[in-house]
Amino acid sequence: MYYWKETYMKKILIDFLRRSGLRIPDPKLLEELLKESHLTRPQVETLLIELGVANLGLKLSVEEKARLRGVSKGAYARTKRQAIDNIRKSIYTIMLLRFLGIFGDEALASILEASELLVMGKIDDAVTILRSVTLCDVTR
Repeated sequence: MYYWKETYMKKILIDFLRRSGLRIPDPKLLEELLKESHLTRPQVETLLIELGVANLGLKLSVEEKARLRGVSKGAYARTKRQAIDNIRKSIYTIMLLRFLGIFGDEALASILEASELLVMGKIDDAVTILRSVTLCDVTR
């Protein structure tokens, strides 16, 4: 089993993610990012399954994907829908902040830069940049 804080991913799911080329390089960082996001662990697992299926070029049924998570078809579909809704709302929130002038071009560029630094493993640099964006006083 692969432990992710107090819960774990089932071995079948870990094996599938490995076969698909996906890996979680830093579970501790994943946990921190998850805490601050609008996604739940089950939603992230579901998104990873969807990405893994796409990476492998497979056509799995909802039932087969649900089996990887150990849930029913309905629970899998509902979790996927909730994840997509949360992502869409997060994107619209950023667009709203930009539209209202609360986030400028510099803030958006900083978010993208921090994302790239995370991918490169430069976690401390990414966190520093993110803090400068999220702690900025919009009233000045």
